[in-house]
Amino acid sequence: MIFLALVPQKNLRLAMSKSNSSDAASCTHIMEAVSNGILQGDQPTNFALPLLIIQITVVLFVTRVLAKLFKPFRQPRVLAEIIGGVLLGPTALGRSETYLHTLFPKNSITLLDTIATIGLLFFLFMVGLELDLKEIKKSGKTAVTIAFSGIIVPFLGGIGVSILIKKTFNLGTALAPLIVFVGVPVSITAFPVLVRIMAERRVLGTKLGRMVVPAAAINDVCAWILLAIGVAIAGRSHNRATPAYVLICGIAFVMFMLIVVRRFMDWVAYKVNAQGAVSEIYVLITLVGVLLSAFITDLIGIHSLFGAFVFGLVIPPEGNFAKMLIEKIEDFITVLMLPLFFASSGLKTNLGSINSLKGMGILFLLVFTAAVGKIGISILVGLFFKLNIHEALGLGFLMNTKGLAELIVLNIGKDIGVFDDEIFAILVLMCLILMFFTTPGLMAFYKPARNPVPYTYRMLEGSYKRKDELRILACIYGTKSIPALLNLVEACRVTNNKRLIKLYPLHLAELSERTLSIINLSRTTNQDIASSKLASSDDAIVVAFDAYSRISKVSVKLMNVVSQLEVMHYDVCNAAAEKRATVIILPYNVYQKEDGTFEHVNNPGFKAVNQRVMQYAPCSVCVLVDRGPWSSTQLSNTTSLQKIAVIFFGGADDREALAFGCRLAEHPCMKVCVHRFSPSPGITIDIDNAADLEVEYKRDEEALAPVKSIAIDDNKDSWQAIYYEEHAYKDDAAQSVYAFASTNEFLLLLVGRQNTTLQSRDNSELGVIGDCLANAGPELKSSILVIQQHNSSFPRINIHRVASVSEDLPNST
Repeated sequence: MIFLALVPQKNLRLAMSKSNSSDAASCTHIMEAVSNGILQGDQPTNFALPLLIIQITVVLFVTRVLAKLFKPFRQPRVLAEIIGGVLLGPTALGRSETYLHTLFPKNSITLLDTIATIGLLFFLFMVGLELDLKEIKKSGKTAVTIAFSGIIVPFLGGIGVSILIKKTFNLGTALAPLIVFVGVPVSITAFPVLVRIMAERRVLGTKLGRMVVPAAAINDVCAWILLAIGVAIAGRSHNRATPAYVLICGIAFVMFMLIVVRRFMDWVAYKVNAQGAVSEIYVLITLVGVLLSAFITDLIGIHSLFGAFVFGLVIPPEGNFAKMLIEKIEDFITVLMLPLFFASSGLKTNLGSINSLKGMGILFLLVFTAAVGKIGISILVGLFFKLNIHEALGLGFLMNTKGLAELIVLNIGKDIGVFDDEIFAILVLMCLILMFFTTPGLMAFYKPARNPVPYTYRMLEGSYKRKDELRILACIYGTKSIPALLNLVEACRVTNNKRLIKLYPLHLAELSERTLSIINLSRTTNQDIASSKLASSDDAIVVAFDAYSRISKVSVKLMNVVSQLEVMHYDVCNAAAEKRATVIILPYNVYQKEDGTFEHVNNPGFKAVNQRVMQYAPCSVCVLVDRGPWSSTQLSNTTSLQKIAVIFFGGADDREALAFGCRLAEHPCMKVCVHRFSPSPGITIDIDNAADLEVEYKRDEEALAPVKSIAIDDNKDSWQAIYYEEHAYKDDAAQSVYAFASTNEFLLLLVGRQNTTLQSRDNSELGVIGDCLANAGPELKSSILVIQQHNSSFPRINIHRVASVSEDLPNST
């Protein structure tokens, strides 16, 4: 389809005309599509397809290398891509005539521009998908005030600069379109870039983040409306009424899309969500809809990009339809097609044309107007809405974020003749300067303060005596971990409701450059599950926790974190501290299937996230290894007694596992047996600090004393079913536990991560016993819960040799 534009129509008509030979000779050479090969004497760069392949390869290489170089400076990838496009143009490499004539000859630019525009069409379609009109309608007066004040004030400043530009450079452009195409880049906010910056700086969950996101979404919609107005009034018609007709037709088009087309797309989304997959016909309908919408707006006299954007807006964001569409087209558009737009834009940008003091003066004035107007008014509005000075400064820098939208507006203005080369270069450089200083300005003036309510009970040991409220922060990487997690929460729930449970499921997703990541970010919020609009009713995670909350009467508050894997543990630990969690439950990233084989259900990078959470957690941490039977048994619907074992060697983590087991023993369907493993009498233990070991043994005996007394007492009023047994091992403690667990049908095994008689593995989140059980073969049917007590400190010792004492786990608070 895209190669229909291989031959410029103007050149084609000239070539086919019956003019004299001299006129025909002056025509631009028409490039053929495919060569016969270099062995037959054809030069590949003289043919459209080979030249296009070379251009794409060079553009991708340059932009990706620059993105790697800019990453340490916390700059968004779009900045590197824009700079890469500029470097490929006459500003840098394009100074060589040989380079331009070989790699980017003039007769190839039409094809390059056509393909870049097609990529932009579908990118703007995905931008429309990012924005939820229902959420925008519900934006409060705070977001509306921030958005419109942030547009109006700098836009008014842009009017003055536009008048000065017209007089200084003697532009023949009409003043009205010049005002629009200068005012829009000065005043709008780049919504996708803004959300990524906020996520990387962990601002989304703060008060400031909840104010900025809806304001930026409103700003984004206003930007494309202003663009449509600018294109309409910049037309070449000499009839003064023509712009009014164009705008009326544009309004009619938008109303038709919102009223008629939206209902049809609602029906399509309903069919797709009911099927659970997107069939080919619905993908075809959507892609054709994008192209037809773009064609209609181009036919009206508004740029085709506006039509693609509006079509994205009318597709319902609820359910999986929008996500499935993005998954199908995103990589091809953003990875392959979109960089061509930066190359096309860079070929039009010659920063060397800014060669006069008046040009530098206009650049300074534009940067000053955009920065002072946008940042200044945002600071004042922020202070008006009770933000402190640091939050107000952060609001100003965030709302001044620039990105791809500004570059699109400037290129359209250049294409329709609003700018000359120097003004276009000045405006592009202005956007680059403002974009570069957004992240450093935010880091310098705003650091989100997190002051969680202090709390004392950050572990399970001793909590069963106090009858404290149990607060569980459960991390979720995918839907497969939900059944096992809900069973564990159900096992902790006491039917007499004397001990309340509050569950905080935390859905973790990796932040990436993908548009789907931006959609998740822009809709991230913390709400009660009963009123959560975070996801649709078809979202499996929301449905699961909503149903459990209604059935069990457990207080559930679903939260989301979209973050880079390297810093995700900060978000988890902060959430645990803010919610005053007693325990964090982490899913293990390996799942055992019914045939006994194992599969990774999550990104392997989540394993490192688990390890860092266990290192910095402000409370106790559990890792749940689901091996099948535990998740398939519904405790809420069963009356049969389920066997659970606590494996006890000694130490703080084992005492925490014991406390968890005592909690589970209160459930009427739980039969909990504590199995204490000790070295055989003939085995000697070398210790580094006998005094510390003696203290640990004393604490172990104190923790086991009530369990022993109740286990031999027939009157079990405190715990309905708890038993105690002792075992001795000779050589390999882990293998002894494995042999014991394999011969007994336990539904769940509770294990401490580290203990006083086994060497620990600091690089494992499961410890020696947990690793052995988690990696066992299919003959072991039990799931494993590995537990680490908060701020545990005890001597690490080994059998037959002296062990080094590990450092205490650092406390993030």
